[in-house]
Amino acid sequence: MSAVDYSIGFTRDEVVEILDVHKAELKKTLASWSDSGSSVTKRRIDEIHIVITACQEALCKIAPAEFGSKARIAISSTNFINR
Repeated sequence: MSAVDYSIGFTRDEVVEILDVHKAELKKTLASWSDSGSSVTKRRIDEIHIVITACQEALCKIAPAEFGSKARIAISSTNFINR
């Protein structure tokens, strides 16, 4: 599942609403399997984490003053090889 860029076509409030819904889902998302008398219950949070991460990145793009921007560090140097 690839992440959607929520900074395109969504307002700040819509992205916050999507984020809030998925944060609430973290508390109640469970998946159950049963086979040959054995059963397993596992939290299925990987898809939710993808959406939460996409929302966080979109909020940094839409409202960087409020949600911060990604730190971009650039270092450039030229070193000559002694011969």
